[in-house]
This record gives sequence, structure tokens and C-alpha cells, in this order.
Amino acid sequence: MNRERTLELDHLPTVPTLLARARATFGDADHVVARDGRLSFRDAEERSAAFACQLLDAGVGKGSRVGIVLPSSIDFAVAFYAVARVGAVAMLFSSTYRPPELSRVLRLSDASLVVAPRTLLGRDYQPQLVAAIAGLDGASQQSLRLSSHPYLRSIWTVGGADHPWATGVDLTAPKAPSGWTRELLEEVESEVTPADWLLTIYTSGSSADPKGVLHTHGAAVRKVHPTSGMGLQASRPGERVFMAMPFFWVGGPQSLLGSLHTGSTIVCQERFDPVEALELIERERVTVVAGWPTMLDTLRSDPSAVARDLSSVAPAPPLGRSAQGDPINMGMTETFGPHRNRAYFDYKVIDPDTGEPLPDGQEGEFCVRGFGLTVGLYKREREDTFDADGWYHTGDRGYIEDGAIYFRGRISEMIKSAGANVAPLEVETVLAGFPGVAQAHVFGIPHASRGEEVVAIVVPTSGDAVDLEALRAHALREISSYKVPTRFLIIDGDAVPTLPSGKPDKRTMRARLLDG
Repeated sequence: MNRERTLELDHLPTVPTLLARARATFGDADHVVARDGRLSFRDAEERSAAFACQLLDAGVGKGSRVGIVLPSSIDFAVAFYAVARVGAVAMLFSSTYRPPELSRVLRLSDASLVVAPRTLLGRDYQPQLVAAIAGLDGASQQSLRLSSHPYLRSIWTVGGADHPWATGVDLTAPKAPSGWTRELLEEVESEVTPADWLLTIYTSGSSADPKGVLHTHGAAVRKVHPTSGMGLQASRPGERVFMAMPFFWVGGPQSLLGSLHTGSTIVCQERFDPVEALELIERERVTVVAGWPTMLDTLRSDPSAVARDLSSVAPAPPLGRSAQGDPINMGMTETFGPHRNRAYFDYKVIDPDTGEPLPDGQEGEFCVRGFGLTVGLYKREREDTFDADGWYHTGDRGYIEDGAIYFRGRISEMIKSAGANVAPLEVETVLAGFPGVAQAHVFGIPHASRGEEVVAIVVPTSGDAVDLEALRAHALREISSYKVPTRFLIIDGDAVPTLPSGKPDKRTMRARLLDG
């Protein structure tokens, strides 16, 4: 990758400088709008400055890991910017995690401080934290010492706290602690560089544990600039974008940072609800709706849509397709979203078996490299992430034709359901932990609206019957609902096809599922 092809900006590509520039340029214009509040660019800079000083006062600094487990909201934006301003790393956790998932990712992240909601969707969130963090319920002080999560020291709950282990914080009107002046914060921010880690986004990987995808300030800030050619809605001046995708996945940071560049407005919900979404789209005169195809279909088909004035929304452009009708690959977490611009990324397609490059028009596995690519996966060595020439092997199947990139599916077993990655091994481990289950094999099969649906083949232990309703309830307690199989097939152990090695032949099993 030639350095000349990276995007040069008129300011240092870090979040602190971008935020200061947005305040000066866009001032009191709407930055983030939710159902019950709105955040201007001025408010975003001032609130995050005060909260950044609170973090500094608590010992958070360059390189500290700060977990953020907040839904799409104004509070999320303030917390994210504050963490970035002090040079700490925002470890983004899904607010839909079940306690076992949160426990696992919290330990993996090495977070020393976690910012969590006091309530989520109207319910007390603190029991979720108690269920996720062993020993928390008995903790009698705010400085934690827990063997289950040895790096964790503090939990800050937004909106107050009523447990001795939690510190209540207010992100609507935060105050800087005594002694922390604007001048001192600016000195801290001056030490934040484009090369510093900005955030880690957790997504399903090939193992049972989620993978943490790392991005730097420089790559993220440049990637969403309006001249980068990536087609991001928030990176187009004047847009009012309804963001149906959650902030804790890659679309959220993309949109927030893109808005800081252009002055566009982000409209969001804590959790996607079509009726409320349509109300917000009408009320806020939204011009663009950003979401997965299933969400957009849900909005179009909702009965309340016909009664709404949605004339402000521009018609969705058709998805780019090849002559064969194959959709263009839109991007991935590892590339901080779209990676279809050859000015900033290099591509090659290889034979997945031999690793040899393939000519244009021939289908194989995509490999990508470039300045917008992740700097690595958290707690993974470089050679476990990139090959010797710096290529990242995406696991996506497709081809290149006349310089355009076309997506045909996945080479790996990873399931893509309604825009979310699902790792079969993670689901299999949960199902196999249920009494009476000897084996569990999980697959993604084509689905008209979700892209793929999660399906499981379950083999009971000898002489046992599996209660599928109880098995499903068990899975819902352990993993997020989008990972739970929508269909189960129970077969005897001797009906499982095997390879010469004796391992289950999952390719044959999936082919039989597809054959009905």
C-alpha cells in the first residue's frame, strides 16, 4: 500500500481534533437525536470534555481499556468521545449480551472501568451485571478486586447507582472534578496521536469467543471523511440519517465520526422498533435510513407507514450488482465498513485451497489490505491475523471484474444473519452444554429476508429425548437471541455423516439440510 494514497486532512486525524473542529464549525446544530433528547455538536464537545476529566481523575489514561456497554443513545456518544479524548481504548460491548456473553467479553477485554446503563429499555440493568461478574454481588467497595475479572476496578452506571460496587454518573450535565481545567485536558489531548488505538469492536469469530477488532484514530477518522469515496450516509453534508444499526457495532462509530466531519445528524433508538422509528423519521425529517435490508423491509411493511409523511426520505439507491446479479460486497468490521475503493485498499482473490492468486472474473476468497484495515485482532499475534505480505484473508467469497468487487457469500462457516455475524462453534458449545445433548452442529442456510437463518442439528445422548423448548430457553439465557437457532433437527448419532478422519462431515450435513 503506497502511503501517498492515504487521505490527507486539514487537521490532525484524531477524535479530539475532529470534535473540536466540529464544535467550531457546526455549533448548535443537531449531532445526535433520540426519542427524548438531542445533542448538539457544542454539547457533544462540552459534555465529553467534562466526562473525560472524570475519567482522568479516576486514573484512566493513554492505553487504558474502558468498556462501554450502552445502547445507541446520546449517552453512548458522550462516553465514546470522552474515552477517545484521553487516549484510552473504547471496548464496545453489545447491550444485547446475555450475562454469560458479557462475562466472557469483559474478561477478554482487560477493561479496568466499565460504563453501563442504570436502566436499559426501562428495566434495571444492575442484575445483569451481577449475573455476569462473579463476586460482584458481595463487593462492598467501588475499587473492585475480583478473581473472575482481575483487571476490573470500577463500574460506572449512567443515571445513578444503588449498590456499593457502582458509581453513579450523569452524562446529561457532567461536571469536571476540581483541578481539572480545560487547559489541562488540552495538554492530555495533545498527546493523542493518529497511531493510537481508538476502539475495539467485538464480533463473532471462528472460535467460541468473540474477536476484538482494533482500529486507530488515524484510520477511523480518515476512513469516514466525505472525500474517501466510501459512500457513508453520515459522511454526506446535510443528511439527517436514521441509524437503525446499533452504535456498538461498526456502523455506529462510522456514523458518529462521519457526522463530526460533515455536520450531518444521526437519529437513533435504544433498540430498533419500527413504529417508533417511523415516528422519528417523520418528526426529524430524516433524509436517509441506514440499516440492514431486513430492517428496511420491516419499516416499509409496517401498517403505520402509510399514515406517515415520509417524503423527506430519499429513495434508496439500488445495490450495485454485476451482470450476473451478484451484489457488491459492502464491507466488514475489519475494514471499518466499506472497502470497495481501490484508492485506499488493495485487493486480490485467491484459490482458498492453494492460496494462488486468481484472474479477474474467477471466484475465490477475497484478501484485502490498506490504511483502513484493522491494525490487528485484540490478544492475537500479527501472524495469526495477516499473512506474510500483510493481507487479511476475509473469508468472503467473490470475484473482481473491471475493477469492481462482487460478493458471493462466505467461504468459512461463519453465518451472516440479518447483518450480524454468528459463529457456529459458539452456538454449538452452548447447545452441547444442555443435558441430554451429545452433539450439536450449527449451520447457516439461505433465508429470503435474513440472508441466512441459524439452524441446528442435535444428536441426543443414548436413550434420552431432547426437550426442544427447554433447549431453546437454555440458549436464550446464554447467548443473544439472534444467535439462537430458529429451527432444530434431531437425528440419531449413527445418522451423522463422517469424514475419513472420523470427524463429523459438516459439508454433507449442510447439503442435506439444503436438500430438505
